[in-house]
Amino acid sequence: MKKSLLALAALTAFAGAASAQSSVTLFGIVDAGIARLSAGGKSVTGMTNSGYNSSRLGFRGVEDMGGGLQAGFWIEGALSNDDGNAAGMNWQRRSTVSLMGGFGEIRLGRDYTPTFWNLTVYDPWGTNGIGQAASIALVPGNQATAVRSNNAISYFLPAMGGFQGQVMYAFGENVSGGAKTNNYLGFRFGYAAGPVSVHAAYAKVEGATDAADVKDMNIAGSFDAGVVKATLVYAQEKNGAGAKATYIEPGIQVPLGAGMFKATYGRYDLKDSSNDFNKIALGYHYNMSKRTTLYTTYARISNKGASAAVVSNNGLAIAGAAGRNASGFEFGVRHAF
Repeated sequence: MKKSLLALAALTAFAGAASAQSSVTLFGIVDAGIARLSAGGKSVTGMTNSGYNSSRLGFRGVEDMGGGLQAGFWIEGALSNDDGNAAGMNWQRRSTVSLMGGFGEIRLGRDYTPTFWNLTVYDPWGTNGIGQAASIALVPGNQATAVRSNNAISYFLPAMGGFQGQVMYAFGENVSGGAKTNNYLGFRFGYAAGPVSVHAAYAKVEGATDAADVKDMNIAGSFDAGVVKATLVYAQEKNGAGAKATYIEPGIQVPLGAGMFKATYGRYDLKDSSNDFNKIALGYHYNMSKRTTLYTTYARISNKGASAAVVSNNGLAIAGAAGRNASGFEFGVRHAF
């Protein structure tokens, strides 16, 4: 009996030590709304998802291995809660394993690219919903890594008094003739401390041909004065065939009561072309609690020339018409856990 009690005590102590050094967290967001979209004299009304934050389900964990060294993992998949993920659950939002310490972080797996991350951090809409920035996949070419990249190796700088940096290289893993298609090389560097934050990012993506190569860069910043936070995003993209596009988006976020008012103005310009468009977006997010938020957003696009850009969101879309305006209104609820 004494030996059994001693063994049980030892096992309990070991389990307690392990739990103190390791942690695994289940987390997620469920976001759904109703939207009405209009374009080219037609309109559609229906349910959307991810109007405020992208709906997701994930697991993440960290193990403390001593000496300041940690290992971690992050597995996260997208939820299309309007149809219950009819296509099946996957983990394509993020699936990474990391080593972290005083040297910074080395991260392996599928993850956001530095160029997209720089955009979503400074876009007041977080590149979600009908108000989001329009500067993703601006020109024809290989856009497979416009948001995330597979087979990626990333290095993140350690804390350096506000200076931040990341470098990513991703393998295309094409086996036919040694093609470099989908190879990605990019970086993001900047400074964030107090009310000031500014970062720049650059990347090159290999295409199946030189003409399909895509080079992407953006510079963005914000200043938080408390009563108002001002943001500015400038993005430029070009391909190997000479096509070039730019996007600029100033925005503001103003705390109002228990929520936040947001407004942006986006200007899309295609080189040597009149097929451009402007986009304005207004919205208000009301925090019912720390986890639950009601939101509403209105957006309008003014197309020029043959441009047929539309306002859309996950689960609901409408076809545009050349030179015709498009607009949308969305109301929804987001719950995080």
